[in-house]
Amino acid sequence: MSFDNAVDLFDEADVVAIVTTRANGSPIATPIWSVVVDGVPYLRSSRGPDSWWYRHVLAGRPVALAMGDGHLAEQDRAAALDLPREPVSTTYVPGDDPVQAAIEAELTRKYPAGPSIDAMLSAAARTCTLRVEPV
Repeated sequence: MSFDNAVDLFDEADVVAIVTTRANGSPIATPIWSVVVDGVPYLRSSRGPDSWWYRHVLAGRPVALAMGDGHLAEQDRAAALDLPREPVSTTYVPGDDPVQAAIEAELTRKYPAGPSIDAMLSAAARTCTLRVEPV
């Protein structure tokens, strides 16, 4: 596996599973939407700063991408932890960064319908955008 494989997964999968770590050190898989803009993957918290996976990331806990179908984490979070993982790092993207418009355009293209897209395009979600990078 490589970070290039992770970028491909972020781009091609409807749902990816990110693996963060609880305060007690145990890993947890979370299904999440992702987009790639100009070869760079991005994550955004649809629930804004209150999302626990987002708080885990901001706390500096390890982050990895489960290298498989993220829908598995929607059905069985424990099974998603059995998938191979690619460690990643993240960098906060400010809400006023020019890339935000391209991220929103890609979110709208990739996820065109449903109430969830509204949450992903909200001002709160915009301020909770992360660029995903290799460790």
